[in-house]
Amino acid sequence: MKLSKLIFLFSFISFSFAQKVEKVSIPKGIVYNYCDVKTLENAKKLVAQNLSETNNYDLIQSNLIIGPLLWKSLKENDKIKKIKERKVEFHVDDLILEGKMSQDLSASKIIWDEFKKEISKDYIIRKANELELQYYWSVISFDIEEPLLIIETKNHNYILNILKKDLKLMWLDEAPKTSDLSKQKDWVIYQNGEEKDSLSKGIKETKLEKLILLNTDSQLKENTNIEDLTKITDKTIAIFEELFKNSIKPGKIMVEFELKKKDNIISFAVKEDIDLELMKEFKKRINNEKFPNSKKDSIKFLMLFKVNSYNDTE
Repeated sequence: MKLSKLIFLFSFISFSFAQKVEKVSIPKGIVYNYCDVKTLENAKKLVAQNLSETNNYDLIQSNLIIGPLLWKSLKENDKIKKIKERKVEFHVDDLILEGKMSQDLSASKIIWDEFKKEISKDYIIRKANELELQYYWSVISFDIEEPLLIIETKNHNYILNILKKDLKLMWLDEAPKTSDLSKQKDWVIYQNGEEKDSLSKGIKETKLEKLILLNTDSQLKENTNIEDLTKITDKTIAIFEELFKNSIKPGKIMVEFELKKKDNIISFAVKEDIDLELMKEFKKRINNEKFPNSKKDSIKFLMLFKVNSYNDTE
């Protein structure tokens, strides 16, 4: 076959594939990764099958997160209230919202069965719009990966994020009706595990403020373990406290860890009036540590420290 024909054939195949991929309008600043058409269609079929009367739970796995909007309506469900798995907190702007995490297959099946009761027979399965993407991005701490599907009913729209590699449901939530989450009614706001009427900026102190994991539960399980993560965070906190415990200059420090199979990448950022000499020593000490690597794929997480400062909610 002539080169010109090969080029034409390749261009035609590429053009045909591109035509089949349904694009979405992605708001600025959001990282959204498409999957292939076949995977998306298989995910849609699997969702429809698991919403049917012949549900075989092929979509369900042990680890399942209920996002904050859906948790508002499910938290008083008698069957779900019996699930002992832990509550989770979602940081959205100045709100700390309550959700739920299942870590047991039988519990995840209960959640799915009760969720199914919320779905009318008349529904459509589609991709997310801009508002839904903005909300989901504000809640999660990782890049958005398809299949991300919306179950649209007459009165509610629900978010389902499914893992591409095995088509298991990872995240279940309801999509908001407005982009301003502070206007949502009946939010339950939590701080330090306690329900609050409003958020406090805390006290001016020097300590770890937040630890943010930037991977899904399944990615973490495949590539690291709690012992290695604890070793890294405990050592980092110890060095931070040793150096900055008496620092008068206020500010914030961000340390980003990317654990890789052969080497690790550690990045630093500061704001406000951090003591730069202490910061120089902090970077040196952290970089000299021999932290554990990931098993295969990279793992990322952030540690946010405050030095003689209030919480970020001020």
